[in-house]
Amino acid sequence: MANGNFKTVYKEKSLIVEFDSLSKLGDMKLIDFVKLEGKSIENFVAKRNTIKKHVVVIGGGMSAEREVSYMSSNGIVRSIIELGHHVTFVDMGADIAVLLLNLKPDVVYNALHGTYGEDGCLPGLLNIMRIPYTGPGVLASAIALNKRKSYEIFRSTGIKIPESKLIKKSDGYTKDPIKRPYVIKPLSQGSSVGVQVVFPEDIFSFSDYAFPYGDEILIEEYIKGREMQVAVLNGRAIGVLEIKLLKNKRFYDYETKYTEGFAEHLLPAPVSLEMYNNIKALAEKACSVLDCVTGMIRVEMIYSSEKNELYMLEVNTHPGMTQLSICPEIATLENMSYKDLVKEILEEAKFE
Repeated sequence: MANGNFKTVYKEKSLIVEFDSLSKLGDMKLIDFVKLEGKSIENFVAKRNTIKKHVVVIGGGMSAEREVSYMSSNGIVRSIIELGHHVTFVDMGADIAVLLLNLKPDVVYNALHGTYGEDGCLPGLLNIMRIPYTGPGVLASAIALNKRKSYEIFRSTGIKIPESKLIKKSDGYTKDPIKRPYVIKPLSQGSSVGVQVVFPEDIFSFSDYAFPYGDEILIEEYIKGREMQVAVLNGRAIGVLEIKLLKNKRFYDYETKYTEGFAEHLLPAPVSLEMYNNIKALAEKACSVLDCVTGMIRVEMIYSSEKNELYMLEVNTHPGMTQLSICPEIATLENMSYKDLVKEILEEAKFE
């Protein structure tokens, strides 16, 4: 899967499918099933089940990470059905509020990535409607997704971060804003969408950068080191995994994250016990200062063995939940299956 052209697309109508058992879905991918069976609210008649809890899983959506959301939702939907709940999957459109009024869910599993789901928009709506939902609330979600704001909080609370600089399209830079190597990051995208590393030998002119994900970006110094990933479940770090890049990959980009064979996962991370515990403690602190203490959170950091320093990169409030994803893999350290993990996330659902 290439790191290609991603964009946010406005979608007026949501698509809805309903499940009481896995037999209806069979071996089909969720995205294919929705294309075949999905109905808009005008053509949908909900089947009420008064015994089972009604869980609405909201995925897909309109963001640049729509495809990733569908990949995550596929396993989430199957697990919630296996847990014995009545499940309605919604590929979210602009009519989501009207749709939720009709569906009357007991709880919403927020499986969206990026815009409108991960940025606090959907949690805000669900707060107003008093519907419990998974994951962090409005402010925590919005700040965690905005790299500039989260970095400001990290810096103010003593969490070490790479040196960075906010660049606006209107600044009109024609030369490198900082010394190479450096990282270009959209302010509010996840899954490494739009992330680009500029190395000294690269043929790249900053004047040609098109600002595809908004008029502001973060330019960040490139820290050479070992990439550490921490799964934090409901505020508690449950394990640390190290990413080892393969096939001459130079950084952990979108393609590497979601394509098998581009990276090796070292679990648990092969560091000293002291460093392992330090990494977990730093991940918990990062989540705490952002108030990201509900649901499954993935914390990314770099361990520079040369400087013996940990550098915080990102707190991801909606990490991937695919079969290749890091958090379900780390959860196996605590003998938690994928279904167990979904159950834990679901049980902590609440509104603010």
